[in-house]
Amino acid sequence: MNEFITIYSAEISRRLRSRIFLVGLLIGAAGIFALIKLPQAVESSYLAGAKKIVVAGDASVTARALPLLKRDFTIVGVTGTVVHPTVADLHRNDAKAIVQLVRAGKTLRTTVFVTDPGDAEPSTLRRDLLPLNLALATNLPGDKLNAIVDMPVGIQTVASKFGNAQQSDSARTIAYLLLFLLYLLIVMNSQIIMSSVAEEKTSRIAELLIASVSPTSLLAGKILASVTLAVLQLTIWLLVTFVAGANPAGGAAVPSGGSLQFSLTDVSQGELIGFLFFFLLAFLQTTTMFAAAASLVNRTEDLGSVSGPLFVPVIGAFFIAMTALRIPDAPFVVAASFIPVLSPFVMFTRMVVTAVPAWEIATAIVINVLAIWGIAILGGKLYRIGLLLYGRPPKFVQIMRALARS
Repeated sequence: MNEFITIYSAEISRRLRSRIFLVGLLIGAAGIFALIKLPQAVESSYLAGAKKIVVAGDASVTARALPLLKRDFTIVGVTGTVVHPTVADLHRNDAKAIVQLVRAGKTLRTTVFVTDPGDAEPSTLRRDLLPLNLALATNLPGDKLNAIVDMPVGIQTVASKFGNAQQSDSARTIAYLLLFLLYLLIVMNSQIIMSSVAEEKTSRIAELLIASVSPTSLLAGKILASVTLAVLQLTIWLLVTFVAGANPAGGAAVPSGGSLQFSLTDVSQGELIGFLFFFLLAFLQTTTMFAAAASLVNRTEDLGSVSGPLFVPVIGAFFIAMTALRIPDAPFVVAASFIPVLSPFVMFTRMVVTAVPAWEIATAIVINVLAIWGIAILGGKLYRIGLLLYGRPPKFVQIMRALARS
């Protein structure tokens, strides 16, 4: 026990004094803050300008169209029919487009003059101008036309954990941010622990260490120190996330235009506890595998070839979890939520966006705990063998034979 405490405290002290750790912590916090705030800045500048249009056409038509278009666009000018507008005509009014409306019999013909076709937004214009087009085609009074266009749509949830679409969108936003933090921390810390193990082995420090302490205590101290610091990073980054995304109005919202806003009330205590628990499961599984694999490396230049295959399931888990944000009950998503390494990502996502049966959560936890136990035994054996293997990298058959004898 004393060996473990010594290794654990030494590893914590070394990492906390490391400039790389502190710089990574600050850069991560700044990156998260920018990730959340940048869409808001873009929305207030570029997107606001992208909605500026000039309405052209016959006065009798444009007068009826203006109230409809103002729902989605900023009208910066109204003019008569134009034939060949120039870029100067657009710049003169600081507009992104000139929308010309012409009555052709009983229909409305709309032409959009833009410098970039991506600024045309035909679907939005079609939706806004539909009532006017129907009025020209049918000659119905305004009240009857509004009754036809404003068709009531009622939404009744069936076995849903959300009361409205706003809550659902907010939950998906938070799930995405937490998944991103989980993925980022695992990738960063797995690389750090691999580099630490490889550095100790290639410099022959490992030989001195295992002469003083057992390989099991050495591996356990490194992994649990990494877990402790990862939880510290996670706590700081979560605080930055919720401060940057806090909605001043106090309600959850994911407004159109890309800005992210949410409050702490959007996440239940159970979901936060579930995230922390599955975070620990994923972290213990992956860091043990990476540390054991790094013990086989004889040159630090070989770390990339060893870590590459180990990152494949982590990357796959992240992308499956992204799919689970939209279709949490798809068969392959449900199956992935029970597979070790994949499960912590996918099951947590399903817990946030849908009502997962308690037996599925309990089964996933049991499977992952057993997986950690198995990975710890196998990884510990591999770590003890790998630290003393020098020269040419061992072949797979040699590793298996050594594991069978240990």
